[in-house]
Amino acid sequence: MNIGILKDDVRELSYAYRVELDDEYRYLIVTNFNTPPGYNLSTVQVLLEIPPDYPESPPGVGSSHVYVPRGLRFNGRKPVDYHEDSGPNDEWAWWCYSWIKWDPCRDNLVTFFELLRAHMTNPR
Repeated sequence: MNIGILKDDVRELSYAYRVELDDEYRYLIVTNFNTPPGYNLSTVQVLLEIPPDYPESPPGVGSSHVYVPRGLRFNGRKPVDYHEDSGPNDEWAWWCYSWIKWDPCRDNLVTFFELLRAHMTNPR
């Protein structure tokens, strides 16, 4: 993991969100992520596991996961890619990504959260 790049990316992300990065650089929490219209919660926390080889591997994919609060609904239904029984504890649910377009030389955490919002805008 390139800690310098990760810290720079967290700093850039912090211009848009309140961000907490753990001391071991394994995960971060965004505390004020605005959900797209149609969700029962307008703002949520997002827990993002940082891949050990960040930025080479994208966050939220493969062994790195992205979690949102349990009980999240879009237009009254549970999205297909949202798994309430797969979070790290009873507070979190896994938002599943199998693949995202990622260029480690160009993309960063801001890119990831833009992709998350786009995916949440029209969930399956």
